[in-house]
Amino acid sequence: MSAISSTPSRTTQSQVYSAHLRNALLPELENTRQRLSTVETDIAEYALLKDKIAGLQKEQGKEVNTMSEMGAGVWVHTTIPDITVITLDLGLDLHLDMPLADAKEYVKKKLEILKKKRDSLSQKEELLVWQIGQFQGAMA
Repeated sequence: MSAISSTPSRTTQSQVYSAHLRNALLPELENTRQRLSTVETDIAEYALLKDKIAGLQKEQGKEVNTMSEMGAGVWVHTTIPDITVITLDLGLDLHLDMPLADAKEYVKKKLEILKKKRDSLSQKEELLVWQIGQFQGAMA
């Protein structure tokens, strides 16, 4: 009489682990890294905006001479006569005029949110890297 084993063979387990790595963990890691890169870019842009708003606040009451992009890498010299209110692009084709102080506060809060999102994505990336290492170790 032969015994029938209900445990999967080592080869079958390895195939299941390999499929899970290929189909779930590795794509999720790639997606997480892409999202993390996007958030890092957004943080850099908002940090630059924060500095520019601070610079505008120092120039309050004066005309500001600057360069403005027209598109496709074409720039022109521009003079901004009134910098008490700026227009922020909030995304989804929404634009909002704000006094500089309000814009500065909006940017500060947006940076806080983006940094929390970055931290969350970094933790997720670390967990995925750990899980992938565990699966690769189990397959070795």
